[in-house]
Amino acid sequence: MVRMRRWTLAAATAALMTWIAASSVLAADSAVSIAGFAFDPATVTIQVGDSVTWTNEDSVAHTATAGDGSFDTGSIANGASDTVTFDSAGTFAYICSIHPQMTGSVVVEAAATPAPTAAPTTGGGVTITPAPTDTEPGANDAAGAYSAVAWALAILGVVMLVGTLIADRRFRTRE
Repeated sequence: MVRMRRWTLAAATAALMTWIAASSVLAADSAVSIAGFAFDPATVTIQVGDSVTWTNEDSVAHTATAGDGSFDTGSIANGASDTVTFDSAGTFAYICSIHPQMTGSVVVEAAATPAPTAAPTTGGGVTITPAPTDTEPGANDAAGAYSAVAWALAILGVVMLVGTLIADRRFRTRE
């Protein structure tokens, strides 16, 4: 019975670590709270593919409704939330359609494009290749950082699983 519990714990730990690793590569999420008949923060800046979650902390219902009709959360009750994912760049002004004096905006920035790099230069039998800069793909991009975190968490999950299995085997040999 004890061995089964340990195996279940090890499997659950590995599954949790895998889920955390997978979710860390997903798009970012910005939060806007609705309190005191105001959006806080009034303006959020995100990247294409990111999402914004509005959470109503007021005692009455509110909406987040884009002036251009591109999104509408519908009525958000007290304590409830609604999330919108933005797939195109631009600035999206919005209001609460129930209380139009409440305004906010979402600034969605396009993914940065890397600056062009210089071509290798030749002269006198020597080829000079420019050193990589921090604007080249992969140098400082968030996806690379998320990927590193995902791998680290996945490896940690495997290490925890193997450690649990070794401890279980040692426990069985003592019985």
